[in-house]
Amino acid sequence: MKTGGFYVMMLLLAGVNIAGCKKELSTQSGQPLQSSEWLVPGKNAPDWENKTIDGIGPAQVMEVTDPSIKPELIQSSVVLVYANLGGYPAHIRQPGKIELTRLLVSYVRGNNPRTDVWSGMPVPGKMLILLTNPDNEYDPYGNAPGHTFRYFFVPKYDPNSAGKKPADGSSNLMAKYSETDLRNMSYEQFCEAAGLKK
Repeated sequence: MKTGGFYVMMLLLAGVNIAGCKKELSTQSGQPLQSSEWLVPGKNAPDWENKTIDGIGPAQVMEVTDPSIKPELIQSSVVLVYANLGGYPAHIRQPGKIELTRLLVSYVRGNNPRTDVWSGMPVPGKMLILLTNPDNEYDPYGNAPGHTFRYFFVPKYDPNSAGKKPADGSSNLMAKYSETDLRNMSYEQFCEAAGLKK
């Protein structure tokens, strides 16, 4: 996991099915995108812990250590965190669906409606993946196997680059997209725009 410059916009990418976006970072620009691999709790990433983070919680939290996440990176990047929440049954959430967080999943547990809220938060040295709900109860779906996540740091929007391609490799092709542009893209569209299509 490596980094570049930013303005924070988080991409939580959760999903075991990563078709459509390769792991390698784009080298088409002077400042390549930075990303994690797909993160699987309890396997290539830490397991969930129940704690409160900056007044958020109690929450289920996965703390992913990443020394490349420095304050300058957070401040000068758009951070996109995508999630593929495969731990929910198909009648609650479409299998294989990858979406950007902050992400709400609503369902009925027993006779009680419940909404799980998934989000991502970069802090120096770490990426935090958080799950909260009003009841602070996460069985059987919240901490179920099958949820996976991935994040990207995208160099911030440069209004002088809007609608333009770089004349050479010294400028960043992604800088022509605003945060709103990026957040309105599907995962597939983002991968294509970033030159990361398989």
